[in-house]
Amino acid sequence: MKFEILIDKKENPHKCTIHPLKSREDFSIRYFSKNQKIQAFQADCLLHIDGQCLSNVSNNFQSLGLIDCTWRKVSGVLQRLEKPLPFLVKIPEGFQTAYPRKNQEGKDPSGGLATIEALFIAAAFCKKWDESLLDKYYFKQQFLDINIPQWKLFHLGPYKNEK
Repeated sequence: MKFEILIDKKENPHKCTIHPLKSREDFSIRYFSKNQKIQAFQADCLLHIDGQCLSNVSNNFQSLGLIDCTWRKVSGVLQRLEKPLPFLVKIPEGFQTAYPRKNQEGKDPSGGLATIEALFIAAAFCKKWDESLLDKYYFKQQFLDINIPQWKLFHLGPYKNEK
């Protein structure tokens, strides 16, 4: 599976969960900045909150696109992105993040995943369970462990044959 990632240039590389994977052969990472026109995705599908749920679509995708930026910037990025967009997909609800996030009030916001977590889950739905994607993610084992109920529910990875 190939991964095509757009990363906001303002993203802090020390906090970015995708940046450490930039040297992988299966990754194509591009950076974007404000008001810059963005070349179209070549990926088969693009993770997006308004996409079709990955648990309900044929998962024969060979490549996955993802935008790594704050949620408030996503709509502007999509407007500047050359069309056509890839098929939009989303992750089913219920997966939990292991990344300790805080909002401006100092509270952990509900929902949401670290970018690498979302990418890993989407890849798993596309029949690509690859824990090496998480090798440079400090919260790898915690993330895998807290989501065991979801892996089992959707028969993903080591739980694919469990009834």
